[in-house]
Amino acid sequence: MGHSCQPVGYENSIMPPSWYRLLNSFVFFWPTEARLRTLLSARAYRNRAHTILVVDTARLIAGHGERVRVSPINSGSTLFEARPRGRATFSTVSDYPYDEMRRRRGPAGAIAEVAVRDGVSPIEPPLVSVTRRKGEVILEELWSA
Repeated sequence: MGHSCQPVGYENSIMPPSWYRLLNSFVFFWPTEARLRTLLSARAYRNRAHTILVVDTARLIAGHGERVRVSPINSGSTLFEARPRGRATFSTVSDYPYDEMRRRRGPAGAIAEVAVRDGVSPIEPPLVSVTRRKGEVILEELWSA
């Protein structure tokens, strides 16, 4: 096992080790239920139960401000139509071209990821619910605001 030290993408020519460190510095959230369902139905995950934390995105942004980033792509996936990646993959909420992305992809596809640099602590203020799910089925409600 190993990796090539070729740039991950043309955006800032970031090398894979730096890209991995950047990704690992974030906590990621799916911005829509549809994106979560896609993940939960993927072959690697569909037969397993998952703990799902639902957060109020406006409260998350209000509480973590400039550490919140958004991305037009699933930054960790390179399986299908891998797009170039780099530091410019993530934008602050205020710098993100939301209106343009919404016109191109519709409201549900305008943002692929919401990420918070250096974690989300405490999680309680933006937390809405915690459930155990297997695919679309809620197995157990663990916590609710």
